[in-house]
Amino acid sequence: MANHRFRWRWLLLVVFIVVAAIYFVRWDRRRTVRVVEMAEVERQDIHTGVITNGKAEPIEYREVRAEIGGEVIGLFVREGDRVVQGQRLAELNQREIVSELDHARAELAAAQDALRLLKQGGTTLEIEELRTQRAQAKRERDEAARMVAQNERLVEKGAIARIELDQSRNRLSKAEADLALIEEKLNHRYDPGEIEKAEARVQADRAAVNLAESRLRSSSVLSPLTGIVYSIPVRVGDYVKMGDLLARVGDFRQIRVRVYVDEPDLGKVARGQPVLVTWDGLPGKQWQGEVDRLPSEVKDLGTRKVGEVSCTLKNPDLELLPNMSLNVEIVTATKPQALSIPRDALLGSGSNQHVFLVRDGTLLTQLVQTGISNTTRVEITRGLKEGDTVALPGETPLRDGMHVKDSEE
Repeated sequence: MANHRFRWRWLLLVVFIVVAAIYFVRWDRRRTVRVVEMAEVERQDIHTGVITNGKAEPIEYREVRAEIGGEVIGLFVREGDRVVQGQRLAELNQREIVSELDHARAELAAAQDALRLLKQGGTTLEIEELRTQRAQAKRERDEAARMVAQNERLVEKGAIARIELDQSRNRLSKAEADLALIEEKLNHRYDPGEIEKAEARVQADRAAVNLAESRLRSSSVLSPLTGIVYSIPVRVGDYVKMGDLLARVGDFRQIRVRVYVDEPDLGKVARGQPVLVTWDGLPGKQWQGEVDRLPSEVKDLGTRKVGEVSCTLKNPDLELLPNMSLNVEIVTATKPQALSIPRDALLGSGSNQHVFLVRDGTLLTQLVQTGISNTTRVEITRGLKEGDTVALPGETPLRDGMHVKDSEE
């Protein structure tokens, strides 16, 4: 009997020690002060939107293409260089074109000389010869006319036979015909058809010269506008054909961004909404624009289905370049001076959304209702007031009743 009571006493002692230990641990945990990050509930302008990505491209740009075929013998700019309109970008082999131009100019000179000779009736020597012949023909005609007049008087007197008068008249007719022929040669040596052919040849040869001169000018590749050279797909020594791409030049003072919006988010986007753009290469820098064009179709982009939304940005420092991958947020809703907390402070989901409110150094679970949110802030519509303090999750799991102090203290 005594042994039985002894065992019960030991059992009760063990139970008491265990209960005391559990209570002490719980009490110790409740009294231990944990260091956590805290944030104040405050009013801030808050916006929400569609967060996605996009590509930059110049609004105004030109593709510079080869107007002639040939070897690239000179490149005078590099990608990223600023150029002015008319500045030389490259040079193509021109030896063949120079030879072609010399030949065309020689052909034109010969055609012009031939036309001039036709219009003036021949060479100077030929004309002088015809003028001499005309003078002789005039003398012959005058002499024949004198003889006809003399013979007519003699026939009336019966001094000579009429046959002599007829012979003198025949001589006059022949002299007049010879003179007329020489006059015709002097005044109309060539018919209009020959002159038209010669003029056509001059025009054709002049066109050949203009074409060769144009080809020679085309061997110097010039910038079509003032801007930045952002692509040069050729190198010195490359052979290019007519129409091959030599360079791209764009004006980067304004940039268009093609924004890729996932299909489920397209309904939130409207023309005129603000657009915020950042680039990983310049952390902290932000460019602002607005939606100026909505997509006309949905297309595949890798594994995504997207619509291309367009916006325009001012780029005065020329920091954004074509084909840059940009971070884009299209602002779809804005609420000024909204009561908000850091997004990390919000826990749970649905009807169980809550925060850990800091009250006199102790954490209290507080259910809340939320409004709009973005990547960093969330609006609180019920459950907190301005000036309240909430705890932010960290390495130490938060729980109701935990004693805490601010990490900044």
